[in-house]
Amino acid sequence: MGLISGSGSFCRYEVKDRPGESFLEGLADRIGRYAFRNLTENSTEERSVGWVNLMDMFDNRFSGLEFLKEPYITMSLRVDERKVPATAIKEYCLEAEEKIKATENLDFLPKSRRVNIKEGIELRLLKRVIPGSRVYDMIWNYSTGQLIFACTNARLCDEFQELFLQTFEFRLFAMCPYTLGRKFLEQNGESPDLIDGLSPSNFLEGP
Repeated sequence: MGLISGSGSFCRYEVKDRPGESFLEGLADRIGRYAFRNLTENSTEERSVGWVNLMDMFDNRFSGLEFLKEPYITMSLRVDERKVPATAIKEYCLEAEEKIKATENLDFLPKSRRVNIKEGIELRLLKRVIPGSRVYDMIWNYSTGQLIFACTNARLCDEFQELFLQTFEFRLFAMCPYTLGRKFLEQNGESPDLIDGLSPSNFLEGP
């Protein structure tokens, strides 16, 4: 999902450690090591994940500093997946098994051979599937440590945090409403413990 293309859901994180003075040196190379890689026709991989240009999901080169808008680092996480429908695999397997039984004059095929047939068909069909692509934008203010990631899927958010750690060597901490409330109180000179004494209000009750 895009943060600049319209409204959408996002998760908020904080990077508690601050980058050193030499943080920007070689940053493009570090990002490039974890840039998105296309799934080729001969590849048997079903999924590919990596960084791309925020403004162009097909740009994974990071040859310049287009990701740097000081004090922000802006990129997108691109996820490509391809999957063969189970019904298609089943139909192709049945067809292949019937041909083999007819050619070799067999009444049935052992399980091990049927497994080999299925694996071969899955690989063959997988190469013919066009991957589906999704992009999730990231905006990180590295001077304050605040970061927004345009996704709320738990599995993908975990994957994003792991890739972020590998790329930048900084750990992300999720900011839930509770932690945001405590941080707001601290910034305004109030005790963050005040939030623990709050009780819910019912705004639907009449006067």
